[in-house]
This record gives sequence, structure tokens and C-alpha cells, in this order.
Amino acid sequence: MEIKVEFKDSGKTIDWNNRFSNILELAQEAGVEIDTDCEQGFCGTCKVKLVSGEVDMERDDGLDEADLEQNMILPCVSVPRTDIVLKI
Repeated sequence: MEIKVEFKDSGKTIDWNNRFSNILELAQEAGVEIDTDCEQGFCGTCKVKLVSGEVDMERDDGLDEADLEQNMILPCVSVPRTDIVLKI
């Protein structure tokens, strides 16, 4: 089963490929700009809203309680589990 990653604001939908370590890498290759700093899940600079779908997020240190309630994720440490839509 192919997993689709939709970057809503850019209008791009891309097939997930396991050669990527995380969603941030996929976005960068697709030309979708996401601000980033540490790329390890600590700073929160890359946080984006998960509109739909499920991800496995390695850590959420860069998110506070309000971010989690708003369904924010850290694409630098996340991989999709299902088709996902991200608001970027």
C-alpha cells in the first residue's frame, strides 16, 4: 500500500518512500519549505499541523501542551503511518 503525503498549502502530494528518514527530508526534496534548526525534535522550529492521518513521531520535546492539542507534529522526527495531510 502506497502512503501519500499531502502538503496542503503547496498543493503537492507525494508518495512516501522509505529511503527518507523523516517527513522533513521528503518535503525538502519535493521543494516544500519548512523552517528547521536542530532537525532532532528538540527546538520545535519545524512544527506543522497534521490535518489528517497518523504519524510515528520519535519524540515531541519541541512541542508544548498547546501544540499537541492543536495536532502539531515535528516532521524532522516523524514518518507517516497512513496517508497524511499537513498544513504548511
